[in-house]
Amino acid sequence: MTASLSYYSRTKILFGEGVYLNLPSEIEKLIGKEKVLIVTDQGVKMVGILDKIENVLTEKGYTVDTYVDVKPDPSIIQIDEVANIIRENNIKCVIGLGGGSAMDVAKMATLVSGDIHNTMHYALMENPFKTSEVVNIAIPTTSGTGAEVTSTVVFSDTEGRKVWGWDENMAPTLAILDPTFTVNLPIHLTVATTLDALIHAMEAVSGRRSNPIIEALSYQSIRLINENFEKVLSNPHDLEARGNLSLGATLAGLAIEQGGTGLAHCIGHALGTLEKIPHGRAVAISLYKTIDWLVINASESYKTVAQAMDIEWNAEAPLKIAARYKQLVSVGQLDLLVGEGKVGEQQINHFVQIMQDQENQPMLQNSCAVPTIEDLNRFAKSIFN
Repeated sequence: MTASLSYYSRTKILFGEGVYLNLPSEIEKLIGKEKVLIVTDQGVKMVGILDKIENVLTEKGYTVDTYVDVKPDPSIIQIDEVANIIRENNIKCVIGLGGGSAMDVAKMATLVSGDIHNTMHYALMENPFKTSEVVNIAIPTTSGTGAEVTSTVVFSDTEGRKVWGWDENMAPTLAILDPTFTVNLPIHLTVATTLDALIHAMEAVSGRRSNPIIEALSYQSIRLINENFEKVLSNPHDLEARGNLSLGATLAGLAIEQGGTGLAHCIGHALGTLEKIPHGRAVAISLYKTIDWLVINASESYKTVAQAMDIEWNAEAPLKIAARYKQLVSVGQLDLLVGEGKVGEQQINHFVQIMQDQENQPMLQNSCAVPTIEDLNRFAKSIFN
């Protein structure tokens, strides 16, 4: 008999080509004709997506402000800037438009703006947020982080450490998934973000908090990504395949919302702190270097992954899963090179220490197989050498 469980998502999801046109009516249902802030980056602005969202809102009478300075792997400085804009301009709706960085800045700033404190006051759940009356909406332009449906954000503190924030009201109220917004994403970003999504689903379903609901979400996520990743690489303008990757990423986000992530994210976050490598690539490299160890040491945890990848479950299945993941990395031509060659023992030890720091412990302990310090040391060396 299945143990008792609960699952809840606070995010309404709209999916489909041109679905962004529903945005004005959806906002009106939530807050009426109040002021809107769009949080995004220069890349999204350059390809014209920001103009589309801004125009569809202004045509319906909305006053729209924009913040276009989000950088990859954002810092507390950016979040505090946006929170101040929300406070000072009486913003009632914040739209995170872009990849995980833009959505995370928008999510965190929405809650930070509800009080006088800065972002670090709330990092690692150090203090609870006050209730915010500002509505948050997410519009992803990648198929990666799943930030459009999760209650967690990741950012860097003043020392460059990767830290996180969480609150039960952090997840956006509405997510708009329009596959037309992903077709102009450069291939190297498509690869890194999609592999991040795949790893979300794999870690959630194999992790220690997995349950039948997480299994169902992860299964469909892995299946959609496994079947459509190479199609998109062959034809980036294949809207059906792009849409399937978008759905796969969102399903993976729903899976990690309660299932959490694991070893690859633990190491990936540490790597991002140490080398300032973009999140998706850092996590993808980390799984590439650890997947053989994981599938051998926790093979039973990967049954759902095998089914989703259409791999018959037998003694060879775990290694076939590892081989399929490495094949996707290879087809995507992901850059696996970290640093400029061999590094010293001191840097390796520092890397291993970051993996074990407070901010990374939840991921480390949720891994289907929990490594020893010796294992972590070996993984660290394999990443750099």
